[in-house]
Amino acid sequence: MSVTVEDLLRLPSLRGAELVAGQGAGKKLVSSISVLEYADPSVLQAELFRNNEFFGSEIVITGFMNIPRDVEAQCANLRRLADAGEVGLILFYVGVFMPEVDPRLMALADEKDFALIVMPRGRMDLRYSDVICEVMEAIFKDQNDSGLLVSDILGRTALLPEHQRTLDTVLKLLSDRLRATVLLTDGALRPLNAVPWPRAEDTRLPEALRSLEALPVSGGAPGSLQSEGRSYTIYRQTLSSGPALELFLLKEGAPLPPDLVRRAGEVVHLASSIWSQGHGRVVMSELVRAILRDEPVKMRRLAELFHVDVASMHAMWVLRCGRSDPQTFQAEGLELMRKLLEGRCSAVVADCYEGDVVAFLAWKGRLDEMRDLAEDCCARLEAAGLDGRLIVGQNLATTADVRRGYLTIRASEADALRIWPGRRWFSLEEMAFTASCREILQQGEAEVQRRTAILQWLRTGTETDLVGTLAVYFLDAAGSLTAAAARLFVHKDTVKYRIQQAEQRLGYPVDKLPEAVALYTACALERLLSGAELGQSDNLSGLFPTVSP
Repeated sequence: MSVTVEDLLRLPSLRGAELVAGQGAGKKLVSSISVLEYADPSVLQAELFRNNEFFGSEIVITGFMNIPRDVEAQCANLRRLADAGEVGLILFYVGVFMPEVDPRLMALADEKDFALIVMPRGRMDLRYSDVICEVMEAIFKDQNDSGLLVSDILGRTALLPEHQRTLDTVLKLLSDRLRATVLLTDGALRPLNAVPWPRAEDTRLPEALRSLEALPVSGGAPGSLQSEGRSYTIYRQTLSSGPALELFLLKEGAPLPPDLVRRAGEVVHLASSIWSQGHGRVVMSELVRAILRDEPVKMRRLAELFHVDVASMHAMWVLRCGRSDPQTFQAEGLELMRKLLEGRCSAVVADCYEGDVVAFLAWKGRLDEMRDLAEDCCARLEAAGLDGRLIVGQNLATTADVRRGYLTIRASEADALRIWPGRRWFSLEEMAFTASCREILQQGEAEVQRRTAILQWLRTGTETDLVGTLAVYFLDAAGSLTAAAARLFVHKDTVKYRIQQAEQRLGYPVDKLPEAVALYTACALERLLSGAELGQSDNLSGLFPTVSP
């Protein structure tokens, strides 16, 4: 494949467009084009930027219509696209909706070697469709040469970030190129990877394939399959490297040329030799994905294939990257996690998923040992110069529990850091509590005031910050007078006296249940609202301007 960013700039539809930053990306190959308009980079929209979907030399069109003046959000989008393997961004309507291209955005594009192309400024008559049609026409013409298939896909994969150079990525690129469903199985025809075409298709082709009485011979005449009212041509290639692997291509509509099928087998054969690091490593990565995506059938199949007792794994550890380089964090964090857990658990499955390091383990020790191990993990991260947080979840009975817990972590981490600032690791229950606090905030000002009204009794008739003391006692010191005194830089007896004052005003001991639950929640909400008023959270800023901390 030979269509580059520089080639696109010579197309009539891009006449007058300017490469304002990322000059070094001019020679990068372009495989496809897509449109990005919903540009919220928050964790709640992380599904739009999954590392395994945005990849492979794609160029993106946008007008940043919902963030035309939010430079930080624009930079966040550009960074995520570049990290996911995209090659550039074509900006429309600069001077109309988006006033100008900020120097910070251009500097980031240069840093990431990411092409930033600006269409003629101040023009409302420009159409996305003109660019899309011409770019895709150039790409389709170039792809007609099947002789370039192997070098094209392997070359594009080699240019991706290291964590994306996987067999799974190659299969997705192959599916896009052939516009066919790609299925990889082991020697016993048990599915290992399945990439449907179109990508969003919810297909049952792997099951339908196994139901056939006779499959085509590798390299021989294709077979046929009827599934869900559609007709498919089946092509088969047996791969000889490493463990026995079978590649099936299922094409709807026009058949594939025999030479193209043969070269598709070469692509997967070479990719498995170069990037799989042993087929077991690839399948182990797929096992982690199957667990987190709540795919129990695929999980059981992969677990059986590699003799992994998934049923015994009821604990999940998630390492979330902070200010460290994401690729370095994933590579070193994964190695650190494996070395720490192997030998201390009866079974461990660990890999990277959507920018995180995730491990599932069968814990055989005591609760205090688990806590010590979590502290050890955080200490090792710090010693390695890695900035991140650890979340520990236990008693996860099903894949549905795992996925629900993982999504809670992704949505709640930022709020949890405001409730418990400075913490290095959290429990999954604390993340769930954080999510419940967020739900309270979303119910509106009246509900927030009702939940925090109890704190008003601690603010009257005294100059001592009883609310602040109580928040430190509950949230930072876990109910320890000694720890609270250390955090507040006062004597232990001073904290004890303040707690007694608070109890006199409330009419009950602060540790008494169920009253303590309401106090704990009120203190957490107080910290979230304080963060909002200080402008520390885009999600909270200005949400309840009339509520005082």
